[in-house]
Amino acid sequence: MRVLAMVSLLAFAGALGCTEKCEDVGGTCVLGSHACPNRGTQECHAIADPGGFYCCLPCPSGKKANDAGTACE
Repeated sequence: MRVLAMVSLLAFAGALGCTEKCEDVGGTCVLGSHACPNRGTQECHAIADPGGFYCCLPCPSGKKANDAGTACE
C-alpha cells in the first residue's frame, strides 16, 4: 500500500511539472553501465525509473570529458 501511494505521488508531481526532465536541460537518459562525465539528478521518466536509467548531462562550459568519459575536467 505504501509503495502504491509513493508511485501515485510521484506520478502526480510529474503531471504537475514539479520534476525537471532530463531532456529539458539538455541531457540524455542512459542505462547505468554507460560512462557519463556529468550525472544529473533530473528524471528520465514521469515516474522514477527503477530500471537503472539516469540523466547524463553535458560538461559545463569550458570543460570536457576525460578520456574515460567518467568526469568533466
